[in-house]
Amino acid sequence: MRTIILSLSLLLLSTVQAQDKLDHDRNWVTNGDFETVEGKKLKRPGGIAFATGWGSPTKRAADLFSESAPAESNVSAPKNLGGEQTALSGSNYAGIRAWSFQNKEPRTYLQAKLKKQMKKDSLYCVRYYVSLGDLSKYATGEVGAYLGKQKIEKDDEASLTYEVKVPQVRTKIHEDMYSWQGVCGVYTSGGLEQYLVIGNFAATEKTPNAKAKRPRGETRPQMASAYYFIDNVEVFQIKSRGECTCEQLDKAESEFIFSRKDAPNPNMKPAEKVDRQVFYFKRFQRGLDSSMETWLAEMAASMKADASIKVKLTGHMDATEVERTRVRPDLLELARERAEVVKEALVESGIEAGRISVEAKAGEEPADDSGTEVGMSKNRRVEVEIVK
Repeated sequence: MRTIILSLSLLLLSTVQAQDKLDHDRNWVTNGDFETVEGKKLKRPGGIAFATGWGSPTKRAADLFSESAPAESNVSAPKNLGGEQTALSGSNYAGIRAWSFQNKEPRTYLQAKLKKQMKKDSLYCVRYYVSLGDLSKYATGEVGAYLGKQKIEKDDEASLTYEVKVPQVRTKIHEDMYSWQGVCGVYTSGGLEQYLVIGNFAATEKTPNAKAKRPRGETRPQMASAYYFIDNVEVFQIKSRGECTCEQLDKAESEFIFSRKDAPNPNMKPAEKVDRQVFYFKRFQRGLDSSMETWLAEMAASMKADASIKVKLTGHMDATEVERTRVRPDLLELARERAEVVKEALVESGIEAGRISVEAKAGEEPADDSGTEVGMSKNRRVEVEIVK
């Protein structure tokens, strides 16, 4: 039996690795998730060049944010000069200024060389994810992608005015500060394009914008601009337009995970740190998301520091997940499974299983009953409660 289980495990691992390699090979953008970093340690803004394969086409460089950057710097993650956000995947992401009031602050752009030159009349899917920075006073549309044959190198900070075709409609204002929103479009190659640039290429007066609300609890000064975090950039060849439709973005809504809007406070007592923990999940997700690993490590460290701490983990689901159980009985135990997976992760981190109990509430106690995607992302959670 052990031999069979081991064989199945190896087969599953090989399958996962093969899929990862397939996804990696499919993407023509090197380091599309900004995880590979070279050079000196990231300490200040304008560091996009530290990310392998990335740069800026104008004098004012785009930003790179990383969990490995010093906590006191303004380029760390999740908290930084743009606000607070965890990476969509991994621990790094980029940032650009797409628009500013009366054009007082220069825009910034991301530029990457593709792995190959595009073929004339071939179709390509261009996709990336954006999240509005919390410290932005404004939100904007016109966050698009340009594809060209030559590398753009400008010695000034002027905005770029190239013709953008991805996505075709750029009037949507991206105003979500909590989740990552997908942007995609199909590009028909004119032939030999090899450079990708992401940013706002429209005139200031032609860029749709709206006032952004300051997040509750955020006390830092806001910027008179629209600043966006960027992650998971992809360009891949397709055979039909149906392979890169906004239907994929509709599905991506289920991938939204509520972003933790705080950072660990080193001055808090271990019990205080544990009692305020909440772990969030993507829709239908059973496993603990990588973006929650920092918080799990923090909780494990606090429980090790105070051996008297015992906790109850309560799993929850959002309304869509609860409704879907009518046709998907495999989701009936999702809330409890989420609590169990957090428990397992804590035990693997060295916490005794006897100090942790689990409970499930399904959708009975929503943290947010607004019914919005952001609201429901707050409901897909495991809450931590200290018990005696």
